[in-house]
Amino acid sequence: MKFVIVSDSHGNYDLLERVRLANQDATYFLHLGDFELSDEMMCNYLCVKGNCDYGSFFPIKRDIEYSFGMLHMEHGHRFNFMYLENYLLSQNIRIFLFGHTHKKLATQVGKTYIFNPGSLTRPRDDDKGSYLIINVDKENNISYEFKFIEL
Repeated sequence: MKFVIVSDSHGNYDLLERVRLANQDATYFLHLGDFELSDEMMCNYLCVKGNCDYGSFFPIKRDIEYSFGMLHMEHGHRFNFMYLENYLLSQNIRIFLFGHTHKKLATQVGKTYIFNPGSLTRPRDDDKGSYLIINVDKENNISYEFKFIEL
């Protein structure tokens, strides 16, 4: 299973399409908010809305159960990260995804992977936009890779 995760694309539909076309073998395309496009334009992505997505009908967060465990998506602007570890344990989350900071992150707390793909259009930690690919194999092993895109 291949997940392509983007965040903070801030109205740049062309970059979203470049990412999608470069990863046509993906199982799922996920967007963690601040797309700043109409919900209809985001039909190729499973989305949560961010603090800049006014008028969007996408939810603030999503929890999706897969064979490998729970995948949690949110933008991150409403979450209190002081309580993250307790939240992860109480919800049995295997992959926690958030955006908002425009900075890439990959870490692990116990059995939970925590990822931020960075920003596709306005990175604060690099001069290239970034997104994340997560692969889950048949034994439910998780691997990941950050990809970069020229702005």
